Amino acid sequence: MKKREGIKKFFEEFILVICTILILTPIYYFVIGAFKTRKMILQNPLLLTKEMFTLDNFPRAIKAIRYWPALKNTAIITIVSLVMLIVVASLAGFAIARIKNKFFERYYSLLVTCMVVPFVACVIPLVVEVKTLGIHGKLIGPILIQAGWNIPFATFLFTGFMKGISGELEDAAYIDGCSTFGVYWRIFLPLLAPVIASCCIVSGVGIWNDYFVCNTLLSVTRTPTLMVGIYSFFGEKVNEYGHAFAGVLLTSAPMVVLFLCLQKYFIKGITAGSVKG
Repeated sequence: MKKREGIKKFFEEFILVICTILILTPIYYFVIGAFKTRKMILQNPLLLTKEMFTLDNFPRAIKAIRYWPALKNTAIITIVSLVMLIVVASLAGFAIARIKNKFFERYYSLLVTCMVVPFVACVIPLVVEVKTLGIHGKLIGPILIQAGWNIPFATFLFTGFMKGISGELEDAAYIDGCSTFGVYWRIFLPLLAPVIASCCIVSGVGIWNDYFVCNTLLSVTRTPTLMVGIYSFFGEKVNEYGHAFAGVLLTSAPMVVLFLCLQKYFIKGITAGSVKG
């Protein structure tokens, strides 16, 4: 029996190792490619030696994608969208989880249903709406779309987490004279750090890496963003792999730092927000 369990465990770990290698290989490929010329990438895609090493890709990538203006625009879209998302979703989650009302229950069901709607199906109505509002080509357009599109998932997390919080804390706050908003602000909001961190990572990465919305609604020259700029390295005749890999590395660095800072809250927030309630 022990031998059979040992063989089973060996094969499970072997499969996990293979899957890990398959996932990490593309990441390894573009990381080392950022430090090689296009010729070396094509000749030796998975090898990096001292003779191949170069930093020339980075200044060229920064100039080509207009890195600093693009970084500024991408950061504004991501940060403002996340702030709007967290405020709206946390308030909605509080109302759904703690206030007994059929309207909130139906609203929650509608939000969960919206999570399965494909974004592509809503592109044309969103573009028409943005043009009607006169915000086409402005950062506020992608901000509103990204915040609105991520609200159902964030509300789902906040609702599940708040349903798991003891009602005694809420009752004690009401006895002490807190209003409903006071209970949310003073009792629940300080406990929401894990879920807020999870929303920042999951939704923030998606907003930061968005290409479709920004390419559709913004001007490449007046309001560039990082992902739209990276796509410019790929054309019909020439593909600047080294510059593109360097740009991807520069673009992903802020999200890597964000994850490293919030990772201790990430698993806790995802688990609590998805299984409770």
